[in-house]
Amino acid sequence: VKLHAAIEMEWRAIVSFHFTRTYVHEVNHLESLLEPLWGIRNVLADSGYLSRENCRAIYSKGGTPYIRPKKNTTGKDIHGKRHVYWDPFTEMIEQYQKNPKKWMKIYHQRSNIEAVFSALKRKLGGYVTSIKRGIQYVEIALKIIVYNLMILARKIVEEEYF
Repeated sequence: VKLHAAIEMEWRAIVSFHFTRTYVHEVNHLESLLEPLWGIRNVLADSGYLSRENCRAIYSKGGTPYIRPKKNTTGKDIHGKRHVYWDPFTEMIEQYQKNPKKWMKIYHQRSNIEAVFSALKRKLGGYVTSIKRGIQYVEIALKIIVYNLMILARKIVEEEYF
């Protein structure tokens, strides 16, 4: 089972998620993660989510895509031409090429996302005990709910006593 998740950066809570089989590629699953969300700003994703369509989906939700380009990514179409109209994918690649240090400074906030996955596994276990796939999905979803409740409880305590 592969978990795809959208994480809110201020609280580091998992706000949207879904599952696929392990061999399924990420590129087709970003739009469904973004569907229930609103008011998004920067969307940081690894290069597995890199596509023109995903950049458009992020932009349509009001966000700015920060999906790490691959070494051979140019921002041009398959015929080697730049788009004549404005395109969020091309804009993202141009911003990366224009000022890679500034772009990477924003992109490196993605380490917080990896920290959320690490905390989830560390606190609630990085494995599933269920054998049937449907029950595995339920088990992981329950772990995510418990993880988010732990974050909420910590925030309430911090606000109350600190």
